[in-house]
Amino acid sequence: MAEQSLKEKTVKGTAWSGIDNVAQYGVSFVVSIVLARLLSPDDYGLLGIITIFTAICSALINGGFTTALIRKKDCTEDDYNTAFVVNLTMSLLLYVVIFFCAPLIAKFFSRDELVLLTQVSSLGMIIGAMALVQQTRLTKRIDFKTQTKITLIASITSGVIGIGMALIGFGVWSLVAQSLSLQSLRTVLLWKFNKWIPSLKISRESFKNLFGFGWKMMLSEMLNTIWKELYQVVVGKFYTPATLGQYTRAKGFSKLFSSNLNSIVQRVTYPVLSNIQDDKERMVNAYRRV
Repeated sequence: MAEQSLKEKTVKGTAWSGIDNVAQYGVSFVVSIVLARLLSPDDYGLLGIITIFTAICSALINGGFTTALIRKKDCTEDDYNTAFVVNLTMSLLLYVVIFFCAPLIAKFFSRDELVLLTQVSSLGMIIGAMALVQQTRLTKRIDFKTQTKITLIASITSGVIGIGMALIGFGVWSLVAQSLSLQSLRTVLLWKFNKWIPSLKISRESFKNLFGFGWKMMLSEMLNTIWKELYQVVVGKFYTPATLGQYTRAKGFSKLFSSNLNSIVQRVTYPVLSNIQDDKERMVNAYRRV
């Protein structure tokens, strides 16, 4: 019965994970096509420069804690609360760093407008940090149906906001508004659907347990992110933001399908295999089926 139940959860989870990704990237693709007609490559390039730094910070904010939570079978409230406090604290600290480093970033890329753009756009790190544990709880339950609903509502609404602002003539700020509204809506909806309120308490034992596994994932993700973003640093520095904008758009579209297929499978199989990690034979057989 347990085997069948896990199999059914996996099949349903994969289906909903696929729908979630298709909805997210499908809406994003349509919105991007419309915005590409309204905005210039320079606008996309400016946001691409900011993404270089926020992507690296996001890897640090997570710290591998969400991965460690999914892997741990008997998560307690202390574990969830500790992860939430650590994620939020890291996001606040890194935002302060980026806020005061914004003039240096603008000077390095020779674009004064990057100061305010960086300071405002980076608020998304804090908003996103507040949603990490909420989303993790749904993932542990292999509840991708709820995540799909949230994705659809947030993606469509933020897309309308971005397009509306672009039509009015807000330029690159249309992209900033789209990004921040997407993260804000996702965070609000995750809190609404998940109905979990953190107590803002941190447990030393939980921290040691989660960080003991998570730091390896954090280091791996950081190295991977730095390597990927290094190309954008070079393009943004030695060419123009417009060239970087064309590069980031082309790069995003070219990986649209391949990265989605990989993400759909991994999002579901990791929590599923974590549930049976103590039964080596069963886990090996399940992994072979995957």
